[in-house]
Amino acid sequence: MLLVLFSLSVLMGILSFVLSQNNSIGYVDYLKVFSEYKETKNMQVQIQQKQTEINKIIEDAKKKGLSEKDLNKLKSDKEKELGDLVSKIRDSLRKKILAEVEKVAKSKNLSVVLEKGARVWGGVDITKDVLNNLNK
Repeated sequence: MLLVLFSLSVLMGILSFVLSQNNSIGYVDYLKVFSEYKETKNMQVQIQQKQTEINKIIEDAKKKGLSEKDLNKLKSDKEKELGDLVSKIRDSLRKKILAEVEKVAKSKNLSVVLEKGARVWGGVDITKDVLNNLNK
């Protein structure tokens, strides 16, 4: 609870400073951008294909009579492989989205961009601009 109060007071202090500098604040609905970004949908297909491939490999291994120990090792290795792919894809998408947020913020002369949920009131919503640019 103390950490939350401290974090809020620091955030309010930063916002007060920014506002006193007569700068503009924007916000973006990151979850909306992420879910409606065409590239996200393409990456989800890629992940599903990898999952199907892994399931087939495991089924083939079962049919060949792989020992329980070896089968568990294979599952573990393939789950790690899939997890690594998901992390790589998520990081790639995040970098592209944040780069576009930065471009839009600069074009609108915004000095700060917050996640939509972090703002209490005010600010310029740049969500549509970011999405439109990403989906061109």
